[in-house]
Amino acid sequence: MENQRFIEIDGEQIPVTEEVYRAYKRPFWAEHKRKERAKRCRDENGFRCTKDCRTCKKSREGSDLSLNKFNEEGYEVADSVDLVELVADKLLLEQLVAALNDLDPDERSLINALFYNDRTERDYAAEISISHQAVGKRKQKVIEKLRSIMDAK
Repeated sequence: MENQRFIEIDGEQIPVTEEVYRAYKRPFWAEHKRKERAKRCRDENGFRCTKDCRTCKKSREGSDLSLNKFNEEGYEVADSVDLVELVADKLLLEQLVAALNDLDPDERSLINALFYNDRTERDYAAEISISHQAVGKRKQKVIEKLRSIMDAK
């Protein structure tokens, strides 16, 4: 006697014949087998290795990656990212972009030159024909204005 086979559709177990069950499962089995084959390493002649893949030193396509293996091979792995901190930084950055859009064109030009284009206060002062002390004072005023705009939002 044949075992009763079931396939799950929308959370419900449906009884099916052996033939239907095999036809339904065949793509899943084929994909599983393909993934397993991809993990196996190959020897010098291109033949599949018969050793234990977990202890093999050869790299395999599709195999699990290990942070320890990266460290052993001399790669530096960054610390894990704090998602809450990442979201807070993104929100703060969005606030800053909105505040920058509220600046006058001269103020925005100063911020762009000093913070985004890495220009010195002296260099920027020479460009707009004022003293570098005046640029420093303007920079402080613009930064305070940005802080007040961001606090208001």
